This record gives sequence, C-alpha cells and structure tokens, in this order.
Amino acid sequence: MKNLLNLISPATWYVVLVVVVVYGLHLNHQDGYDRGFAQAKANGEAEIASLREAHALEKQAATARALDDLQAEQAKGRQLASQLADVRDNLRKTTDKLTGEITHVTKLYRRFIDAQPEPLPACVFTTGFVRVWNAANGVSTASTAMPAPDTTSGTAAPSSGAGAADELDSGIGQAQILFNQVRNGEQYGACRAQLNRMIDWALNESR
Repeated sequence: MKNLLNLISPATWYVVLVVVVVYGLHLNHQDGYDRGFAQAKANGEAEIASLREAHALEKQAATARALDDLQAEQAKGRQLASQLADVRDNLRKTTDKLTGEITHVTKLYRRFIDAQPEPLPACVFTTGFVRVWNAANGVSTASTAMPAPDTTSGTAAPSSGAGAADELDSGIGQAQILFNQVRNGEQYGACRAQLNRMIDWALNESR
C-alpha cells in the first residue's frame, strides 16, 4: 500500500485536496442554504398567517360596521314610518271632525248675528262646475268621486249648443262639495307628509 501511495504524484495529491475542500465547501453551502430556506419559509408562513389574521379582523370589523349601519337605517326607517302613521292618524281625526260639522254648516244660516237661523238657500252646482272641480283635483270625469247628477230635476238638456250639458244642474249640493273637499284635504295632507319624510330621509343619507 505504501508503494502504491508513493506512486501518486504531488499533483495528484493537490487535485485530491482541492476536490475534498470544494466538496466540503459545497456541503457547508448546502447546509446553509437549507437552513436559510427553512428560515425564509418559516418567516413567510408567519407573515401569511399574520396577514390572514389581520384580514379576518378587518373583515369582522367591516361586518360589524355594516350591521351597525343597517340597524341604524332600520331604526331611522321605523321612526319615519311611525311619524308618517301619526300624521295620517291626525289627518283622519281632522277629517272625521270636519265631516261631522258638514251638516251643521250647510243647513242653516243667519242674515246677521242676532237674526234667527233659517234654511240655507239652495245653491246650484252645474255639471260643468263638478267636471272642472274633479279635473282640478286630478279625478277623471268618468270617476264617481261625487254623487251622480240628479236627473229628476225636471230640467231638460238642450239638444244642441257647445257646452250646453255643462249648464245642467248636477244635483250636487253644498254638503257633497264640502265633504269632497274635506276628503281631498286628507289625501293631500298624507301625500305631503309622505313626501316630506322621503325628503328628510334623502337629506340624511346625503350627509
């Protein structure tokens, strides 16, 4: 064996030494690479976990804010609905009160404050008057918003002439006219209140 070793030239030993050193450096580098990769992987996984946790917390907070906003909007809606219901109730009470007064204010009158009451003179409302009244209130002429004209008044309709039918007695009295106006007032008041509540809601949403 000794003779065999003597046959190996110094150059060969140098090559062997270089190979051993290079291989040792490679092993050391590989070990460092593995440790570095493992550390980087662990750091990355920790960062991902932290990001996931932060995202979950942010999502939870956003959900809570959305729920709070929804509950606030629902409470606001209930408040507006309650206010509108109160307005409608008050309008109906006013309508009932005024309706109860119609008979009183359409039957008797006094010529002056100390005079005795006497029957209220008849007041003729023509068919044209009723037509214009309904049109002004957005009611179709075919609607039955008021009682049908009294066709037993004995007044014959002219057979010709523009607008002649408008001059007929409609059969509508003061009580019916006043009753119609009271009901219209309730409907207009309800629409006005609803519109005001919608405006309030829209203004609050824009803030």
